[in-house]
Amino acid sequence: MRRDSYIAVTFLMIGVIAILASATYSPEVESYQSKPLPNGLSERADQILTYNEENATRYFWDCVNPQNGLIRDHSESSSPSSISAVGFGMTSLIIGYENGWFTRSEVYERILVTLNYFNNTTENHGFYYHFINMYNGTSAYGSGFSSIDTTLFISGALFAGQFFNGTPVQRLADQLYDRINWQWMTNNTSLLNMCYYPDSGFSHYYWTDYSEALLMYILAAGSPSHALPLSDWEYWISTWRENGQGGLRHWASSDESMFTYLYAQAYINFKNLDFNYIGNMWNNSRRAIEYDISFSQGCTKYETFDQGYWGISASNGPDGYKAYGAYSGGTDGTVAPYAMIGAIPFTPNESKLAILKMWDMKNETYSIYGFVDAFNLGDNWFSPVYIGIDVGIEILLTQDYFNGMVWKYFMQISYVKDALTNLGV
Repeated sequence: MRRDSYIAVTFLMIGVIAILASATYSPEVESYQSKPLPNGLSERADQILTYNEENATRYFWDCVNPQNGLIRDHSESSSPSSISAVGFGMTSLIIGYENGWFTRSEVYERILVTLNYFNNTTENHGFYYHFINMYNGTSAYGSGFSSIDTTLFISGALFAGQFFNGTPVQRLADQLYDRINWQWMTNNTSLLNMCYYPDSGFSHYYWTDYSEALLMYILAAGSPSHALPLSDWEYWISTWRENGQGGLRHWASSDESMFTYLYAQAYINFKNLDFNYIGNMWNNSRRAIEYDISFSQGCTKYETFDQGYWGISASNGPDGYKAYGAYSGGTDGTVAPYAMIGAIPFTPNESKLAILKMWDMKNETYSIYGFVDAFNLGDNWFSPVYIGIDVGIEILLTQDYFNGMVWKYFMQISYVKDALTNLGV
């Protein structure tokens, strides 16, 4: 039985949820005040950004099985593929071509190989394993068929299809998108499930609260064959909660991890889109990023923050990979350069200051594929491993900052236009 009948009730609960949520966040946060960029430094930061973007795109050319287009989850040679990294990779390679770092033919052929592989590899109702063996296509790490990772893969595919309009790449991308049965992934509820496992069925977890699933729900609303109804979107957003700390009220992800505010923004230009009930999501991400900066400024127990860095997001850390977030107990002083760089369309001055500071210590913070994944000054730790999705999001949002290229093509996709219309935007 679907839970559509509870939508009206849950909307009434949003105000209560927002009040309760305020107890979750650190009282150290104060109202955010933007800092001006010193004269003459903006152009220097742009030069570093361009250099970083070029080196970062090399990750998606090097860390790949060229026979099938599968891209490593992380830069170690033993890594399996992450299908979300494949999605970011297709978009990043096109950005590389547009900037003159790759040829059109080599990028087109690599993407065509990739989409042909996904057209014939193991899938379930159009969803793919989160992690895949780079060579035989079997599930890696015991992963199941992931809804959000399939979303990030298909976003890159649809972007490539729009860029290579009228080609086999577009036809394959459309075919793969049409195959995704979003309705099946709800498991007869009003929420999308996170994952389906062949041996045990749907996971116990559904997408609730604000998150990177914003991109997923929008694409699910535009499907020509298996679109979710408006009522499912409304039910999902009824579960959102607010963080009102420091006058920076915003719809908050459960862990205040910065990547959750960046993923959808890399593909969809939300600047002039106002949604019923939830408002403008561009402004929401901007306030969330400003909250992260303010939280970091007030969290004086860690040397990384004392040195003016911010960008608390899921990343490698001194004790392994963690979903770091801007809340009490959610950080150990580790910051992610991709988060500071990816925030540049929203907070250009603050991002550029961070980029310049990182460049001043580039012997520690910079390597083969650009700025390192994460660092922690208190522990004198700098990540030796790159993560594909982190590299990807910084490339896309850097390019959006420079000329809006990713937004331009993605917003032309007919399915995206249909989705926004179906959601009443």
